[in-house]
Amino acid sequence: MTSPSPSSPDRGHARSRILLVVLVAAVAFGASLYRAKQTAGASRNEGIELALARRGLRVERKSVLWLSKPPLPLLTAAAGQVQVVLRATTAPDEPHDIYLVETSLSPDGVLLSVGAHHKLTETSSVDEMAPVGHGDHFAVAERLLGASPSRIRLYDLRGAKPQQGEGDWSWLDRVQLAIGRYQKTGRLAGIDRITYTVEPPPQKLSISMNGPALRIEADGKVAHLDLSNPWSAPTWLSVEQASPTRPGKLVNWTVDRVRAVIGPEAIQYFKAFFFSLKDFIERRKEAVTGDTGASSIADDLGEQSLDATTRSVPVDPDIGFPPPPLVPWVKPTLPGEGRWNAKDEDPFIHTLPGLPPTFVTTFIRSDRRRKVTRVYVALWDPRLVQLNMMAGVAEPKSATGATGPGRIPREPVVMRRLAAAMNAGFQALHGEYGMMSDGIIYLPPKPYGATVALTRDGSTAFGTWPVSPAIPPSMRSYRQNMTVMVQDEKFNPYGRTWWGGTPADWEDRTHTVRTGICLTKEDFVGYFYGADISPRALSRAMIQTRCKYGVALDMNAGHSGMEFYKAAPAADFKPLGRHLRPRLEREGEVRDMPGWKFRARRLITGMGLMYFPRYIKREGRDFFYLTLRHVLPGRPLRISKSAPPSEGQWRVKGLPQHGFPYALALTELTLASGGRARVLKVDPRLLTRDASAAVLSRSKPSTPEPPPDAGAALELDAGAAPDPSNARAVVLAVNPVGSPGAKQTSLWWSPGGFSIAASGPASGAVRLASGPLLSASGQIAAALGVEQEGGALVYVELAEPGAAAGFETMAAVLQAAGCVGGIGLAEPWPIALGADSNLAAKPIRLPRSASQVLLFRQPGPGARRIFTDTPVVPLTTWHPLQARRIRYFKKRKPKDS
Repeated sequence: MTSPSPSSPDRGHARSRILLVVLVAAVAFGASLYRAKQTAGASRNEGIELALARRGLRVERKSVLWLSKPPLPLLTAAAGQVQVVLRATTAPDEPHDIYLVETSLSPDGVLLSVGAHHKLTETSSVDEMAPVGHGDHFAVAERLLGASPSRIRLYDLRGAKPQQGEGDWSWLDRVQLAIGRYQKTGRLAGIDRITYTVEPPPQKLSISMNGPALRIEADGKVAHLDLSNPWSAPTWLSVEQASPTRPGKLVNWTVDRVRAVIGPEAIQYFKAFFFSLKDFIERRKEAVTGDTGASSIADDLGEQSLDATTRSVPVDPDIGFPPPPLVPWVKPTLPGEGRWNAKDEDPFIHTLPGLPPTFVTTFIRSDRRRKVTRVYVALWDPRLVQLNMMAGVAEPKSATGATGPGRIPREPVVMRRLAAAMNAGFQALHGEYGMMSDGIIYLPPKPYGATVALTRDGSTAFGTWPVSPAIPPSMRSYRQNMTVMVQDEKFNPYGRTWWGGTPADWEDRTHTVRTGICLTKEDFVGYFYGADISPRALSRAMIQTRCKYGVALDMNAGHSGMEFYKAAPAADFKPLGRHLRPRLEREGEVRDMPGWKFRARRLITGMGLMYFPRYIKREGRDFFYLTLRHVLPGRPLRISKSAPPSEGQWRVKGLPQHGFPYALALTELTLASGGRARVLKVDPRLLTRDASAAVLSRSKPSTPEPPPDAGAALELDAGAAPDPSNARAVVLAVNPVGSPGAKQTSLWWSPGGFSIAASGPASGAVRLASGPLLSASGQIAAALGVEQEGGALVYVELAEPGAAAGFETMAAVLQAAGCVGGIGLAEPWPIALGADSNLAAKPIRLPRSASQVLLFRQPGPGARRIFTDTPVVPLTTWHPLQARRIRYFKKRKPKDS
């Protein structure tokens, strides 16, 4: 029998049948793949939903995003770990958060297990939308409750990028950081995060990720962001990258890590036991040795003995600073205890020329059971020093997800006047007490919360927040911590039992590091630091300092303390001339400000503040920083290096200041041409045209007339000639000169400032004088300019009647006074100090004029009480309101599998 030939019909039929079978099998296989893929996908999402439901999470199934591609069914590849991002909440009425979940899949794509989940967002006032992603990146749009989405966060699972400033971290810092990241994200490298904010907020926002690009569309504007360079964005998107903070010292860091595992309550019990045992041992030790603390206090102050710690401080009667010494509580009194120690000759402490010391310090013992314990006090005059608030890059943990800059503004105008910085309140974990910085709300205010605030006029304000959460428009920043500790020189009016050192149900008598801030009876502000004190000892020190409102601040040994600063361009940074004292002092370069250097010193050597100097760098926790105000008189005016020391010294006495700070300063000097000139400086912040709003300062006036009754309004008949007898608050009377023209420029006054411009800079601006710019040529009798930095008016007039000088000569005086440019006057300016005397202190009465301008004295920024109507209520009233937690504290903590 022979075989069929290749061309036989049977062979052709066999090939056709084989092709048909292959085709049918392929279609069936493809259909099975599709059905398996759809079934596996649904099963996987359902499985994740069920698994996380057992942990207290409500998963939005349609938001589940598989970042790693699951293996195809019917393949023989080994099961793999797959990362999933999803949107979930713990209750139907709460906003969503974003979670990263580790899963394990079988070779055919079936969900085998749901591993650890990590919460990536904790934003009680923000609802996160469904994530979009590609590969190792995903993005989430966010919206504030009650608003449209306006912010997008881009996450990179490959790990956080190194940040500037990490170069000086130790290997232990890096290990601690990696462990902390693993605890939060399940990754030693952490997760990198970039935030985009649409400005202004859009009505409609959508995001998508196609390949290696993130697409953002907002109200018709579209941005395509390359994931390889995500910082390059259009101007309508502001970009911010998350910055890691340097881990705390090993003990503090360990406590934080253990707290995250066992919870804050267990840590409080441990701390209470430890501090109580330590206090018991120290009391027995002091009873045996009879130690009064004298030697350790001297060491803290950097002295051999206490006899060298105090020198007399002259008190200016116009200012009243410093106040009387403190009355010691513990007997016998130690040398220097309670007596103010001036800091005006310390090269590490910033001072204002011609004024009393910026800071005075002292120590006081306030615990008769523990005589060795003490509280150190740094006091400043808020009329000279402004208290500012800065949010850290990690604390307070925000209700909106916003993070703070964590550093003092890198601006020359700020850095030149930086004086000090210190810790603020508790972490958000310990009460979520409110904070706002420069108008950005990080945590809403708590009812009956003890509050320190910065108002828009620069004043420091203290008060107990009312029940209403409304933030006054006049408030620029605020920081809260617990309830008030001292009010009207009385301890604990609200009956609080917990001050941070024990569990909430224990009476707090533990001795540990505690700090505080207060407003004194004289309206000065003080910072308090004690390394081993109880809440009552801290409050007693405040009462001894005559505090009318005292707030307890942070109590962590590594995170609490105060540092003094002086910063300047390197060219102006004079050598110290001696070796630094390592325990107390530091010098260095201001990071992110090339060419700038700083000096820093601790309040005391025994202060355990970590990473000293701390606040001049980027800081993880929020803090206060102090800057010097622009206050007259300022540095002596010198136009020649060979001038005698008395040349250009400002005079403030005998002028119509009507209190402190000074509104006027006057001096005389010799011009380059040989003639004499008088120079007047005027602070615009202390002037008003509203006679009914004018008040005299509470401090003793330099003029002999008695002040009016406190708070009494001053009256002035606008139609009558200026008369000091019925207008004692007049600082200046001015008759405008010159006329605006093509070749003329004018000096303008508007509330809060002087300016030189061709036209009024704002509505309500008043023209005071007009003349040619000093770049012209010719002879003039007077000149006017405005300080570039401080904003004070500088007026120069020749002392000899009828004399004239060149434009360049007068311009040199204005330039030496810190002015850029100015205008010249052919005749002396018709100006009267206090409406009745000229610059030579001779009586003068300006001719009446319909355009005459009277400038009255008004109070400048300082310190005051706010919310004085908030009542003192029992614990049963205020505690439930303060105990209301932000959402991420209300949630039951899910358990990891």
